[in-house]
Parts: sequence; C-alpha cells; structure tokens
Amino acid sequence: MGRGLIAVILAIYLAEIGLSVPQIGLVLGASLIGGFLFSLIVMFTANTISRRVWFVIVAGVTGIAIVMLFFTENVWLIGIASFFGSYAGSGMHWGPSLQLEQSSLTEVTSSQTRTRAFSNLSVSSAGGRAVGSALVGIATYLIGVRGWDLVDAYKVLLAIYLGINLLNAAIYLALSSAIESKAGAGDLLVNPFRTPSRKPILKISGLFGVDSFAGGMIFDAFFALWMVNQYGMNEGTIAAIMIATQGLNLISIWLAPYVAKRIGLLNTFVWTQVASNICLIAFAFAPGVAIAAGIWMLRGIFDEMDVPTRQSYMMALVPPEERTVMAGSANLGRGLGRMPSSTATGFLWAGAYTVAPWLIGGGLKLAYDFAIYFSFRNVQLPDENDSDE
Repeated sequence: MGRGLIAVILAIYLAEIGLSVPQIGLVLGASLIGGFLFSLIVMFTANTISRRVWFVIVAGVTGIAIVMLFFTENVWLIGIASFFGSYAGSGMHWGPSLQLEQSSLTEVTSSQTRTRAFSNLSVSSAGGRAVGSALVGIATYLIGVRGWDLVDAYKVLLAIYLGINLLNAAIYLALSSAIESKAGAGDLLVNPFRTPSRKPILKISGLFGVDSFAGGMIFDAFFALWMVNQYGMNEGTIAAIMIATQGLNLISIWLAPYVAKRIGLLNTFVWTQVASNICLIAFAFAPGVAIAAGIWMLRGIFDEMDVPTRQSYMMALVPPEERTVMAGSANLGRGLGRMPSSTATGFLWAGAYTVAPWLIGGGLKLAYDFAIYFSFRNVQLPDENDSDE
C-alpha cells in the first residue's frame, strides 16, 4: 500500500518542491543504492538475527526517513534520507523486504505449495499497491475541492505513508517463529562464489541485474511523470490507470500457478515477459493519451505473471541449504542492476522528455528474456512436476 502511494506522488512532489529531473533521478538512485547495501547486510545476518527483527527494522527505518520530506527541500538531505529509507517510487517492494519474504515463505511451504504461496504474496502486494494508488484521491480532493496547495496536500499522503510503515513494524512483531532460518550458525557467511550451486546462482543474479536495470528506467514514478508532461494528465487520472493496471496484475498473478502447471515455471515467466516488453516499447510510440493508457493496462495483464513463478523457480533450482544465498544473491543482483537506472533516465530526460528510456529499457528486458530462456531451457527442476496449482 505504501509503495503504491509513493509511486504516484514521489517524483511529482520532488519536482514541485524545486528539484530538477536529474536531481530526482539522483534521489531515486540513492534510494536504490541504500536498498542494495541493506540487502547485503541482511543476506549475511539473516541466519542469526531474527527475521522478525529485520522486518521491523526495515519498516521503521523507512518510516523515519520519510519524515525528512516534511522538513527540507535540500536535495542532499533528501538524498541521504532516500539512501537510508529506500523510498524509491518503484511501486514495488524489493530489496531486503522481498529477500526476507522469499526466505520466510520457503521455510513454511513445500514443493506442492510454494508457487501458490509466492502467488499469494504477489497478489497481496499488488492489491496493496492498488489501495495505495487509490489513496492519492485524497490529494486530488484537497487540491480540487478544498483549494489546498499541492505540496501541503501531498504532505498528507506522506503522513499516511509514514503511518503505514509504523503499522507494518507492529504487525511484523506478530509473525510466527516458523519463518526463522533453520540453517546452522556455520551457514551465516556463505560465499555465493563457493557454493555447489554457484553457477546457476551467479548466472541468475547477473541476468536479474540486467532485467532490474531495465526495469529501473521505466518504473511507475517515471510513468506518472511521463503522463503529466506528455499528455497533461492529473494525478487522479494517473492513479485510476494504475489501479486498473494493478487489478489486471492481480488476475495474472493469481493465474500464474495454473499456467506454470501446464507449461512450466520457466516458460511462464519468460514468455509472459516477452509480451509485456513488446507492449512497453509500443507504449513509447502511442499517438494519444487513450492509446497510451490502453497499452499500459494491456501490459499489466502480463507484467507480473513472472513474479511468483520466477521466485518459485529460484527456490527449486537449488537445494534447501542454499536457498538463502540464492534469494540473497538474486535480489542483490537485481538491486545492483537497478541502482544506476533511475539516474540514467533522469539524465536522458534532462533536455526533453524522449522515448529513449522506454526503448532502452524494453530492449534490454527482451534481451534478458531470451538469455534466461536459452540458459535454462534444458535444466530439469527436481520438483517442478510435483508443483501444485
């Protein structure tokens, strides 16, 4: 919910308080760097420090960092807060939170229930983002009906985002101890370069880094900024498009385990992404606002079907004792790839809003799709045929 809210307003808010597009890209880039380093720390300590404690720390730090936006318009102070709070407007949870979720779910599921569990995780995430996007309507009401200044109206939304993170911190404390790692202390500092499954782990991590770099160039905050500047769309309409898109995401995520049962995990998360990325490139050349919105929502049918299937595939690819390092390495690869991408979009748009980020991002994502397919198409997962719908 918090990510869906911040995705709509963050870039617009930063622009309104005086930051340039390159500065906005730098702020978001700082957030991604901080999230990457946070993930690295979690990867090497999650087997000894309680996962519940880490969940609380992540939510608490994010909440505290958002407070900085209330008190300063200085790009450097905002960048520092973004680094520690990881509040990049990606619209998606990622980094240490996702890493902890994947490891925790794997502890309490079997090969028969794992893909459905990851689908449920993605459904709840997408549903929360839709609710978060809908909350932007509060600002639309305050600005349009009550006559508030945009910055003041958006600060109400930032306060809601702060409250969401503090509520999350309290809820995380109630998680069952069943989520905690069963690995021994000797597994604390597993070196991904020396594990028996290092080849698929490192290959997955590297390819995910390419995909994440491409995705970071085109995430929801930049979509919102594009629709405002190219078509003059207001934030309420943008939020409505995001809600519709996220509704389609929910349907596709829910269907993902059924599709994977019939064509396999790898085929599901590769070919649905090919369709999504073709839509992404077509979006850049949309001749009007209605067609652009339609293509963006069509992309939503395919865009996240890969999430639960990709996560389940990663966990099935390695033995149980190596799943923590797989989750950590893969997500660190995604974090490392994403760090410079929003900054790149900021500079590409420094002179004018061009289609370059959409074309580069979509092209790289298609290259990733084919690379991962041809790398793993002959790999037989030990438990894929046993997976449940």
